[in-house]
Amino acid sequence: MKAICRMALAAFMSLALTVGMASHGIAQQQTKSVKQQLVGTWLLVSDVATRPDGTRFEPFGGNTQGILMFDRTGRFSIQYSGDARRKVASNNRLEGTPEENKANSVGTQAYYGTYSVDAAGRTLIFHVERNSFPNWDNTDLKRTITLAGDELKISIPRISTGGGTAVNVWKRAK
Repeated sequence: MKAICRMALAAFMSLALTVGMASHGIAQQQTKSVKQQLVGTWLLVSDVATRPDGTRFEPFGGNTQGILMFDRTGRFSIQYSGDARRKVASNNRLEGTPEENKANSVGTQAYYGTYSVDAAGRTLIFHVERNSFPNWDNTDLKRTITLAGDELKISIPRISTGGGTAVNVWKRAK
């Protein structure tokens, strides 16, 4: 009988310790700042833009894929590429035709720099050092964000295609 009581007590203590450790892990996650929660690699789920006239479109030609990386030191890198891209017949990226070059410009965007998050955790600011769209070099791009677990929504108030807005949905890479 004593052996059964010791085993039951050991099992209870093990369960209590496991629950306590799990609760501590959840509490630690909840106390992380939004900036700390962004750290890691994110994969694009959707990129939908809305023109000023209300029509919706995919700015990179559809089937857009992307990757967004935030590091602990405050640096980021982001890349998008979609179906608007075209293979270059010469197989030399420096010798594309005007049509090939235009399609590849339309179908891709990449930029990097540093990032910050406002105290409320609702505004993400990309401090762009370089962008494949050079008009955005050395600029700050302010974005409204919603972060829920492994999903990040970024609302873009003015896109680089001449106006309009966009919403990007990202999932944390596993």
